[in-house]
Amino acid sequence: MKILSIQISTPENNAEWWRISNLAKIMEDAGHEVDLVHYCGKTKYQQFKNRDAFPNDQFIITSQLNVYFKHLKLLRENNYDLVYANTGAAAFCSLSGRLTKTPLVFDMHGDLLQELLLRCGYSLNPKFMINYLQFKIMDYANLKGSDQIICVSNRMIDYLHTSKGISLNKLEYVTNGVDLDFFKPEFDKVQEFKEQLGFEDKLIFGYVGGFQSWQGTENLIKAAKSLNDDDIAFLIVGGETTLPNRDNCNTIFIPKINRNEIPNYYSACDVLILPRPFHIATEVAAPTKFAEYTSMGKPVLTSNVGDAADLVKKYNSGIVVDNNHVNNLLNGFDQFKNLDDAELRRMGKASRKLAENEFDWKIVSKNLLKSLEKFQ
Repeated sequence: MKILSIQISTPENNAEWWRISNLAKIMEDAGHEVDLVHYCGKTKYQQFKNRDAFPNDQFIITSQLNVYFKHLKLLRENNYDLVYANTGAAAFCSLSGRLTKTPLVFDMHGDLLQELLLRCGYSLNPKFMINYLQFKIMDYANLKGSDQIICVSNRMIDYLHTSKGISLNKLEYVTNGVDLDFFKPEFDKVQEFKEQLGFEDKLIFGYVGGFQSWQGTENLIKAAKSLNDDDIAFLIVGGETTLPNRDNCNTIFIPKINRNEIPNYYSACDVLILPRPFHIATEVAAPTKFAEYTSMGKPVLTSNVGDAADLVKKYNSGIVVDNNHVNNLLNGFDQFKNLDDAELRRMGKASRKLAENEFDWKIVSKNLLKSLEKFQ
């Protein structure tokens, strides 16, 4: 097939772009002709300094209004068999293409409307009301106007079917994948990394990722600060540079790091934490960091949210606490402290097995290509 893969904005070094680029490569490797097109504003395009690294991609400068006409023009000129829209914004911009009767696949990375509510809560603020109305319209139009919806989690499928009335025949499961060769256990380097941090004799709990409201890092930091235990330490990576490098004797904060450095920080930790709050937005999401955590062969401490909690329970690869309240996180730390080294190693091996069974790109590829068969 000739496939038009759409992204809104330019490539960025984040989980969203890794998924988009990897899925496009999977389709290409399977013999499909894939044009990866980025719709972006003029300012965003001018600020993007790395265009030479994407010689096969097409960048179309457009506005929020003009994008619908440019998309329609692109379809009429190139005779595509399928539009693959990455994220809700791309799907909404692609709806004008329905005039050409080209099938539309919506890769739903997350629920934009619910993410807005998680960030802001309900409000009568005019700016919020405008954003809420926009996202409400986008949500309805994308779900109804797409021929197929790619879901990153099983809980997303359940939510869309039971709460939104979307037919199961329209929903396909294609979760986030992980490079098992890049994120892999480095047992021989663990002590070296611990010594570099000054935590060689401590049980290290780690978090690596963003600090958005849906990540739950605020409660994690509160829990770490309130714990007075010389045997436990925390490594929290990914915050803003304004955070102190070392807040107290048991916690180190590291600002955002390059992707190739991430495995080193994972390796230094004995347990990795996924402290997300309970919300529809987090229930349906599939955090890329969870796939990386498990691929590193590390036990996971997670709140009882989403597919991650289900998988930790299924593989017995960590501990699931009821929610991300500070007291529950503290209880989770205590439970891990009371485990012996053999049990921690067993959980780590179970985590790696989880990654191999659930997040291997070969499995993701199989699910994606199977989902596209109906359009051939």
